[in-house]
Formats: sequence, C-alpha cells, structure tokens
Amino acid sequence: MSLTKSLAALGTGGTMATGAYLTSDYWIPSKEKAPMSIRDSLKGTLISSISDSEVAKKQWEAEFDSASDAIKTLLNKNDLTTETGGKALESWCSLQMPLNSHENQEVLAHVEKYCLIRSVSSQLSRKNKNLLKVDVVTGWSETYQKRKQEQTAANRVSVGLSDSWQEDKEAEDLVVIKKWCSDNSEKEFRVSNQGTSDLYDNVLKWCTKEGA
Repeated sequence: MSLTKSLAALGTGGTMATGAYLTSDYWIPSKEKAPMSIRDSLKGTLISSISDSEVAKKQWEAEFDSASDAIKTLLNKNDLTTETGGKALESWCSLQMPLNSHENQEVLAHVEKYCLIRSVSSQLSRKNKNLLKVDVVTGWSETYQKRKQEQTAANRVSVGLSDSWQEDKEAEDLVVIKKWCSDNSEKEFRVSNQGTSDLYDNVLKWCTKEGA
C-alpha cells in the first residue's frame, strides 16, 4: 500500500502515533514547542544567583562601574551613582528574565553583557588593561622586575612561587607565572563584600602590561 493510501486510510483529522494530526493538506504538530525565556537561554552564572546579599550588592556595583556610560544609556538614566546604578541594573536584569529570547535578541545580548558574572580577563578589558600574551616575550620581564622591586614574599606566593626572590631566577619564575596567568585570567571575576577582588588584583599586577 502506498504512503498516500495508508495516510488516507486513517481518515481526515485522524490521530497518528507520532503525536501529529493529519488533515487533508497538512501535518499539524499536536504540541507546539514552548518558547525559551532569556533566563533559560543563558549559559553563564547570573549575578542574581549570589546568595550573600551584601556580596551581591557589591558585584552589581562593580558591574555598573565597569561600563557605567553604556549602562546609563541602556537604562536611559544619566544621574546614576555606583550604588543607585547597581540597584537599577539589578532591577533591569530581573525584568528581562521572562522575555522570549528569540523575539528579544538585542535584549538577550545586553543581558549576556551586563547580568552575568564575567571573567577576570573581561573585567580587565573593560578597565582598558592589556593582558600579556603567554606566547609572546614582550612585557613579562618588565612586570616581573616591578614585582621584584617590591621584595615581598606575599607577591610570590600569590602566583604560586614558593622561593624567595633570587638573582638569575627570572626565566624559571616566568614559566610558573605564565601558567598561573593562563589558568587564572579566565576565572570568574567575583568581588568580596568590600567590593574588592584579590584574584583580579593579582592578575592585574602579574599578567598585564599595566603591571609594570
């Protein structure tokens, strides 16, 4: 029996085991796929997921400060301070979560940019800091020598160097430092309840052109 005759045998409007309905001209799915919300479309970690309210407050403020002019334009509010800007951004992000992501692509792009916990490297970029490239020699020695001048053991420990400062150890130390920078620059930029980030500060000092 041909496919056409088989389908016709079911009768117009008959129900198929595949979960679709047959009319005289069309296949009609029995269930339409539910639209995906912006919240469900996101792959990163939302700032709003931070459980400690004071830490979350500081994270929102840090996010606002990282791109205050652009966020003021987005929110259409020009008189925002760090504190009020953080609150306004938090509110805006919350309101966008239920929206249909397919129908609101531009909003989704802004949410991905300003409502998620970004990487340390992203924060450095927003602050116009330049990460040194691991496969390039330029810049590393200058940054290393700057840290060496400070002569603090804590500096070395923060990037995995266990020995005290010694002469003729730069090449050996830089192998460790470059690996540390590579491993840590893409970690999440998270601030404390004081609004500071030791990880960010260490990457800035050891892994950027501006660290010199």
